[in-house]
Amino acid sequence: MLFLGGADRAGVVNLLFEALKRLTIYTGNLGSGKTEVAVNTALGLMRLGRRTTLVDLDIINPYFRTRLVRKQLEEMGLKVVSNEGKFAFADLPAVSPAVKGVIEDGGVTGVFDVGGDDVGAVALGRYREMLMEPEFAMLLVVNTCRPFTRTEKGIESYLESIEGASGLKVSGLVNNANLGRETGLDIILEGYATVSKTAEKLNLPVVFSAARRELAGQAARALEGKCPVLPIDKFMKTPWEQ
Repeated sequence: MLFLGGADRAGVVNLLFEALKRLTIYTGNLGSGKTEVAVNTALGLMRLGRRTTLVDLDIINPYFRTRLVRKQLEEMGLKVVSNEGKFAFADLPAVSPAVKGVIEDGGVTGVFDVGGDDVGAVALGRYREMLMEPEFAMLLVVNTCRPFTRTEKGIESYLESIEGASGLKVSGLVNNANLGRETGLDIILEGYATVSKTAEKLNLPVVFSAARRELAGQAARALEGKCPVLPIDKFMKTPWEQ
């Protein structure tokens, strides 16, 4: 099974993927977990039969970039666009022609992992004239266990800085409240409460919550009727886990 929790829950997650725009852009501050969310989204879309490309536009975090697991993902069948060769770990956006190709090819489903602050959002902003409103959504991944996004006010402030730097509007929020291996169901639910209050204030949807695969079933039952839950498999490793 691709998804945790049986056929009904798998169907809910599949519907989540099918509801995503052709281009899904994930942004979020350092420690939000947006890269894991982006990787798992791209793999899920690929497994549904979509011609999917994962685009690494993260020029901020040297330790949790999609390009670090590019070989593994490509062996799984997922196409990844990122800097290559001697530029693989440079603080530069991914090669522009390849990114442009993902945006312009209507047959490609693109998932973008964008740098986690206003500097990172500037890298995305260079493509804003190419992004057509009906085709893309920019989703803010929020981890309420991180210092700058613990509160509604903090989330709002961060969202405003990303919108200002990128020139694009956030379309929805993703609850990814977690403390790594210390995460319990209570943390996910507390995070959802804060994220949903913020979303309501901003008139935005909570598109989904994310949870480690072993917690996803519990979270889905607890949040049933509120938002779907995306099971997360871990790909990114800290330097001491390499």
